[in-house]
Amino acid sequence: MTPTPDDAPPGYRHLRRDVAWGELPPRALVLATGRDAVAFVDRFTTASLAVLAPGRGTESVFCDARGHVLAVALVLRTDAGLEIDAGAPAGSALLDHLEHHHIREQVEFRDASSAHATVLVAGPAAADWLEARLGVVAVSPGDHAHGTAGGTAVQVIRVAGYGPAAFLIRAAAADAAALRSWLVDAGLPMATADAIDTLRIEERTPATADILEKTLPQELDLPARAISFTKGCYLGQETVARLDALGHVNRRLTLVGCDGRVPPAAGTPVLADGAPVGAITSACAAPGADASLALALVHRRGTEPTARLTLDGRRAWLATTASGGEPR
Repeated sequence: MTPTPDDAPPGYRHLRRDVAWGELPPRALVLATGRDAVAFVDRFTTASLAVLAPGRGTESVFCDARGHVLAVALVLRTDAGLEIDAGAPAGSALLDHLEHHHIREQVEFRDASSAHATVLVAGPAAADWLEARLGVVAVSPGDHAHGTAGGTAVQVIRVAGYGPAAFLIRAAAADAAALRSWLVDAGLPMATADAIDTLRIEERTPATADILEKTLPQELDLPARAISFTKGCYLGQETVARLDALGHVNRRLTLVGCDGRVPPAAGTPVLADGAPVGAITSACAAPGADASLALALVHRRGTEPTARLTLDGRRAWLATTASGGEPR
C-alpha cells in the first residue's frame, strides 16, 4: 500500500485512499467544429479519432513534421465536433499549428480556454461518488457526459494519469465559484496543488514541463490508446512508425527516486556512473520516505541494471512503485 503519513501534502491521503477534489493548473481548450472537423484533426494526431463516437474520447499526441511532440492532449468527440484539452501553454501553439495547415476544409477552431473552469476529482471511490451525486457514469478514459452539480451545468470527463479513478469536472467560467461551493458543501475533502502534483509524478503522467524540445511520442511512455499504428497518415507518422519498427527509443520518461526530502530542481542532471543520462523535468517529496521523486527523460544507459545513479550528489535509483520503490 502507498504510504500516506502526516508529512504528505494535504489531501494526498484522500486521493490515494478514497476521494478528494482539487484545483488544476490552467488548461487549454480548443474546439473544432464543422463538417470536416474530425477528419481534419485526425490527420494531425497519433490516436484514431475517426472511430470515436460522441461521448467518447482518447489521449493523443500532436506532432510536428519531424515527429516531435507539440502537445499531449485529451481529445473528446462531441455532436458538434471535437474538444481538444491540452496543457497550457501548449493550447495556443496547438491552435496556431492547426490553423497553419487549415486551407479549404470546413472546420472552425476556437480557443475556449478562458470560457471554462476545471477541477479534478480523484481517488479509488471517485467514480461511485460522482455517480451517486450526478448520475454520471464514465467507465474508460475519455468517456464524458453532462450533468448538474447543485444547479450548475457541468461536464464530467474520465481521465487517466491520476490514480485508478480520476475525473475532470468542467463548468463555465462564470460558474466556477458555484462548482467549488458545491464540492465543499458536499463534504468532499480538498487536495492541495502539491498533493495533486505528487500524485501526477508518482503515476508518471507528463505535464507540459516534462515535454522537452524534440521529445518523441514513444519517449513519454504513453498508453497504447494514445498512438495508433493502423490509422491513416498523419503529420509526423513516418518518425513514429520508424521508432515502432526499431522496437525501442534511446530515452524514456522515467520515475527516479533520490535521497532527501528536498526535491531536485528542474534541469538537475541525472548521472549514471558519473556521466549525464538525462535531466529532471519535475519533482516532489516522496510521501512516507526520506526521499524525493522526480520525472526525467533518461537515456537507456541510465536504466541498465549495473548503472549507479546520482542526482545533485545524492544517491538515486529507478523508482519501481508509486511511493518511490526501493534502492537497487
